[in-house]
Amino acid sequence: MNALRHIRVLSDGRPGHENQSVGLALALARRTGASYEVVKLNPAAGVWARMRAATAEGNEGQKPQLLIAAGHRTHLPLWWAARKFGARSVVIMKPSLPLAFFDLALVPKHDVAEGAVDSAGRVLTRGALNRVPEALPEKEPVGLVLIGGPSKHHGWDGTALAPCIARVMAAQPELSWTVADSRRTPEGFLAGLDLPPEVKRMPHQATTPAWLPGELARAQSVWVTEDSVSMVHEAVTAGAATGVLPAPRLRASRVLRAVDGLVTAGYASSWADWERVGALRVGEKLQESGRCAEMIIERWFGSET
Repeated sequence: MNALRHIRVLSDGRPGHENQSVGLALALARRTGASYEVVKLNPAAGVWARMRAATAEGNEGQKPQLLIAAGHRTHLPLWWAARKFGARSVVIMKPSLPLAFFDLALVPKHDVAEGAVDSAGRVLTRGALNRVPEALPEKEPVGLVLIGGPSKHHGWDGTALAPCIARVMAAQPELSWTVADSRRTPEGFLAGLDLPPEVKRMPHQATTPAWLPGELARAQSVWVTEDSVSMVHEAVTAGAATGVLPAPRLRASRVLRAVDGLVTAGYASSWADWERVGALRVGEKLQESGRCAEMIIERWFGSET
């Protein structure tokens, strides 16, 4: 087996997709010392333009031994680039092409039928991969509220959500609280919240990709609206006591199964749990990016020949 020296991430520009791919690349880099690069594919471009971008010369001409991508617009470019470079390919989430087009698919359990198991070409993960590292600093007296917004799975009720946010902060006045919104949060909601003057508001426009992992790493308690499945997984991965703020459910969906699965498994607390018990629980630490990285290294990059 050859050592892993360079990784190429193909990105369709969607932050959630790129976050998962880069999270896996970072976990691999921590273990192997490999470098990585992110190649942006224009999702509006034709397939041939995306395939050319995927195979363009990269950082200092380095040839990747591994390609990682998430999102349907990356699937054909991922397959094509792996063939050109003679590299291994990892697709994150259930692909639109047959699994045989890729060396490995990392698919969330909530995207497949109940009772599905791992196979040679598919490994099931508990939710979304992310950038949160395994080694974390000691927790600080910090609390974090992360607000999502309406989606095809959830509606929006800001009038009901605002007092929930106030209640969780009032229950732990010893913490220094930050409330952050996201791209999906209705405009004006964060600014319109009636918050104590010491609470920090963090609009998503003022954040960088590194901001959330850094805040989660030091936060003791994190509350996330249940529509934000990726942020719930990130909070759990960071070892925070994690609570799920209610949001109107539109229909049964994979997003609901993912969040409910974390609550059932004891990783996070539902709003009803918290109201009944009066405290958040801290479940077993979840580190899917690290687990998948170790599996990939063992399969393909365990030793030099």
